[in-house]
Amino acid sequence: MEAEAAETPVIIEHRGIEFTIPHPLDMPIGLLEAKDEVEAVKLILGAPQWEAYKDSGATIRDFQVLADKVAAAQGYDDAGN
Repeated sequence: MEAEAAETPVIIEHRGIEFTIPHPLDMPIGLLEAKDEVEAVKLILGAPQWEAYKDSGATIRDFQVLADKVAAAQGYDDAGN
């Protein structure tokens, strides 16, 4: 993926919000200890972006869409659930 080669963050759009997704090597170290997908996405986004997502009226159904976009930004086909 182009962002991986340049080692830069990727910006995705979801629910009218732009989210900055860090390069995989710049992810928070706590991600290695994440026990589930929600915790992982929350760590990847960081508190301000996670709160903006929740405040957007997001639903449980919508979360999978966001998780897949975050995974795609990192070069994966989907979030793997």
